[in-house]
Amino acid sequence: MDKEFLISYLKKRNYWWQTKNVAPLDRGTERQDYIKKIQQSDKLERIICLSGIRRSGKTTILYQYIDLLLKTKKPEEIVYAKIDDLIGKIDSVHDILNTYHELTGIDPSRESTYFLLDEIHVMKEWQLQLKYYIDAHAKCRFIISGSSKTLLYLDASESLAGRIRFLDVFPLTFREFLEFNNIDLSGMLPQKPDLEGFEDIEKAYHSIIEHKQSILYFLSQYFDTGGYPEWFKIRDMEQWYRTIVEDYFALILFKDIVSVFKVKDPILLEKMVRDIAAVSTNRFTYKGLSERLDIDRETLKLYLYYLQSSMMVFVADVFAPSKKAAEKRAKKLYFWEEGLRRALTLDRDDGKAAENIAAWHLIKKGRESKPFFEPYYWKNKHEVDFVYDDSKKVIPIEIKYREHPTNTDLKGLIEFMKMEDLNTGIVVTKDTFKKGESGGRRVLFIPIWLFLLLI
Repeated sequence: MDKEFLISYLKKRNYWWQTKNVAPLDRGTERQDYIKKIQQSDKLERIICLSGIRRSGKTTILYQYIDLLLKTKKPEEIVYAKIDDLIGKIDSVHDILNTYHELTGIDPSRESTYFLLDEIHVMKEWQLQLKYYIDAHAKCRFIISGSSKTLLYLDASESLAGRIRFLDVFPLTFREFLEFNNIDLSGMLPQKPDLEGFEDIEKAYHSIIEHKQSILYFLSQYFDTGGYPEWFKIRDMEQWYRTIVEDYFALILFKDIVSVFKVKDPILLEKMVRDIAAVSTNRFTYKGLSERLDIDRETLKLYLYYLQSSMMVFVADVFAPSKKAAEKRAKKLYFWEEGLRRALTLDRDDGKAAENIAAWHLIKKGRESKPFFEPYYWKNKHEVDFVYDDSKKVIPIEIKYREHPTNTDLKGLIEFMKMEDLNTGIVVTKDTFKKGESGGRRVLFIPIWLFLLLI
């Protein structure tokens, strides 16, 4: 361990020990939903782990929680370290706590302290090191983050079972994107809207309709830029696309996937990512995709697993009576972050963007209700773009990004609703808002700008 470096690092990184506050630049725009979730989990006395794609805002959320902790705790009792910065300088997490004890005189084993450890997944056996303090009933608390969710789960599954709470951090939702642009509609939207209840949706529609032109302007921008918070520091499209391809894409691909999973053929992996970005929202089979990419099927499945674990892509199974039946059917590919997808492909298809963005908003909503939520689509004679199933309700959702969807557009939705005996289905439109009926089933037509704000 390089103790001199570590002492200097801790003093510099934890500047609030002197200033008593977090700098506005570090604090950024508060993401209230995540702060509330951390507070709730903190009461359960668990290790809290923020997991999500790189640059989705995990570090800023940690700083925001530090800012909150400073209201009730002494500045010296709150410690932040980015493990990336310390690789090669320390041997374990113990070095941080021991050096902190020597530096401040505060014993983290005996006194209530917080250690916020960013990008912890790069530290080998981090889970065993944290387990040591839990088993010893130490007073210190840990809030950690990492960019490889699956790896974090695998590491923690045995050693920290029942002792760790995972919180998914996503890029900015459309509602957050508006808040970052100083448009706060929270008081006009229901807290927990019922997507099957037209009255709630209609009330929200009339509450925010006066802001519609601003909302549409920023929706177009959201389609182009995606939800990475750093856009608000750059605000130049040419520079932004260069940044997310040369910096974000390279970091996610090579640091969070190639390096972590020891990928043997990174060039093939990159080719695969670019191909998925181009065909996002399309159906695929392992056989067809492996032939197109000239890659064997097992390697393809493995690389898809890596990409999903780093939240770069997600795969939707067909909605079927059994997992075995679904496994044999074609799947659907989605590229997780629309801004990065556009930067990689220069594809400005707003219809594809609408489906891609609506899908990940639904996945975020689903994971808040069901920890291992899985996305589905449905295909028989006709197709349904997305089937939302959180074990409490099943809602078929068709994305038709056009002014006036036709009866032909509803065929898959009605077929599925009859088969599953469902009363309500949703069509996400470009700007149509109405309640209709087809085949004795209720169909809600919701503009995408409103739909994204409700989920």
